[in-house]
Amino acid sequence: MKAIEVTNKEKFAATIRTIARENDLNLIESISSYCEDNEIDMEDVIPLLDKNMKAELRVCAVQHRMVPGEKPVNQLF
Repeated sequence: MKAIEVTNKEKFAATIRTIARENDLNLIESISSYCEDNEIDMEDVIPLLDKNMKAELRVCAVQHRMVPGEKPVNQLF
């Protein structure tokens, strides 16, 4: 297993958002892709998730109906 090369939460968030943007992926898919490409367990990146990214992941999970009992909020915009 490789050591995580990202040194802090800000760099990790920037890396994940870049992967998402360049590959047209949501945050969950981009984290999964990052972990797969770097042979890292998903649990190993949890400490690198900052408060904002955790909130974005929750919204993404609700939108994709991955959270039982939560319904996505319809947005007008």
